[in-house]
Amino acid sequence: MRLLITNDDGVDARGIYTLAQRLSKEHDVTIVAPKEQKSASSHAITLHMPIRVKEEKLEGLDCKVYSVVGTPADCTQMGLNLCEGKIDLVVSGINRGLNCGTDILYSGTVSAAIEGAIYGVPAIAVSMEVDWTREDEDYSKAAEWTAKIIREVGRDYLKGERVLNLNVPDQPMNKIKGIKVCKLGKSTYEGSYEITEENGEQIYTLKGLHKNIKVHDADLYYLSQGYVTLTPLQFDFTHFKELEKVEKIFAK
Repeated sequence: MRLLITNDDGVDARGIYTLAQRLSKEHDVTIVAPKEQKSASSHAITLHMPIRVKEEKLEGLDCKVYSVVGTPADCTQMGLNLCEGKIDLVVSGINRGLNCGTDILYSGTVSAAIEGAIYGVPAIAVSMEVDWTREDEDYSKAAEWTAKIIREVGRDYLKGERVLNLNVPDQPMNKIKGIKVCKLGKSTYEGSYEITEENGEQIYTLKGLHKNIKVHDADLYYLSQGYVTLTPLQFDFTHFKELEKVEKIFAK
């Protein structure tokens, strides 16, 4: 398959390097990723300035690599343009840290994948739980799970607007219990800030603590139990169960 690999951690991130290294063994890979760290960019796109693209070289990778001064969603658009639409699958990641529950609304990793689906190209977002006190994580297990998912679902499923969100727990490969296909859980951030003053302005620096609500049979719960999770996503936010109720209100 012809894969476009992107991320939100930047073109030099270890996660995207490991992912491209693994997937290029079975697929034709092109990397188009942000020049710099763009985590939590959500689905922002660049409208009011040119997007700068530069061909790069990542040692040890025999594939085309481009850096983009823009957002993760920009990278997907640029990648589809650079490859003239000849892409079978967008793979976004491997993100440093999980993207599950309501975190996906903030995630540049997930948004880069969904951007592909908006243009009719199926996608997988890949994220891995990490120990935030360290910076030596091994992304190979997440890369292996990604390769496995692509093989298992194949072209028969991966078509059109389909998006899969894959999360891998912080466990050794041989300790991972398996995979759970499940719904999103819920995660929130406490809005605590450190406040300082400078030149008459108040400066708020976010110091919020991540608080997980582990809904049973949802991704956050299963990840805490040592499972890989896989969740189908869609970009249509319509709350279909509420449509009729709201219609009745305005039909009076």
